[in-house]
Amino acid sequence: MSKQEGQEPEYESQRPQDEVAKNPGDDENAEESEDKALELEADVQWRVAKSLEVLRLHLNQMFPNRSKASDGSIGDAAHASRNSDHNPWVDLKNNRGVVTARDFTHDPANGLDSGAIADRLRNSHDPRIKYIISNRRIASSVSVDGQPPWTWRHYGGTNAHNHHFHISVLPDRTKYDDEAPWNF
Repeated sequence: MSKQEGQEPEYESQRPQDEVAKNPGDDENAEESEDKALELEADVQWRVAKSLEVLRLHLNQMFPNRSKASDGSIGDAAHASRNSDHNPWVDLKNNRGVVTARDFTHDPANGLDSGAIADRLRNSHDPRIKYIISNRRIASSVSVDGQPPWTWRHYGGTNAHNHHFHISVLPDRTKYDDEAPWNF
């Protein structure tokens, strides 16, 4: 998805199968939230946060033969039924939204060890990161339940995240659309 500088990225109105988040339980508060999930109209146009597209392209360059079997951005029906960063919920203006989460497949045979990448991202303290989930662990960029930022905590969601890692970026346009390289 390369765009001219200053040009608005393309928005999608469909959920292309290669972009659908295939991993239920990908959200830090999905099991705990009692908030009503965002109700999205069928014709909401969406795009992925630019920072996550930069990360996807970077990982594809680093690991050109990696599996993408568990990759995804836009949420499936399970995600749409609850609050999820896989839903296009940021900047919903004129039925347009931004997805602020991506999943990347664990494929150590082709070089992408999702636990190791998640650790490297966590240790980078990148200011765009909201949280990362990998191998029944979650790390947030802010203090949670008395735990300092960037500390791995137990993740008790229904998905262990051992076939992929999940990354969410902050819902601030200066963060989620920051196209700076990821240094990890």
